[in-house]
Amino acid sequence: MPPEQTTEPFVVKRRGLGTTKTMLYLGTLVFGLMVLLTLVAVLVAVVEDEPVREPLEAVWLSWGGMPLIFAVGLPVLLLVGLVTTAEERHEGGRDDVLLSIDEAGVYLGGEQPRTVPWSEVRGICRVERREVDTEGAEAWHPYLVVLLYDDEALPRNSKAWGPSKQWPGTVEILGKPLPYDTLVTAVARHAPHVQVTNRGRVPD
Repeated sequence: MPPEQTTEPFVVKRRGLGTTKTMLYLGTLVFGLMVLLTLVAVLVAVVEDEPVREPLEAVWLSWGGMPLIFAVGLPVLLLVGLVTTAEERHEGGRDDVLLSIDEAGVYLGGEQPRTVPWSEVRGICRVERREVDTEGAEAWHPYLVVLLYDDEALPRNSKAWGPSKQWPGTVEILGKPLPYDTLVTAVARHAPHVQVTNRGRVPD
């Protein structure tokens, strides 16, 4: 009897500058550049037979001593980043998962992660919700919504349609938004009976 074939889950992870790994790499790069700059300054002072103190003060005590404060605290931050990254690897990087679609259902990551089994899913849609900031500026932001009701039974307010989260890739700095067609293909692969729709702007 041939082994049962399973479809690989569709996973969207956090990208851009919002991930722990990226911040860890950037911190390491900055720290390395600061050390390199110090070595160059000291080497130049030694070659020119000048006091080493002056270039050290110029590098580390400029801008009110901010580089020195940053250098003292950076190793601690790097250590915390290494521990966090190790824990994420041990846990399979679940904290960086924004969206996962597999044979069990739909997983929405974030501060309040939730898995919705296919038996409860009545559809998946993309909507745009109006938001107004503290200065009164209006903006429309895309959301992914897992529908828990049939179309004829949908509540008036889209926030009551089912669990939702901002469209993957639109929040992270330098993130790449999830293409709508890619989502449609992923859902069709795992749950062809579930319809994916783009409902545009919704009045909440």
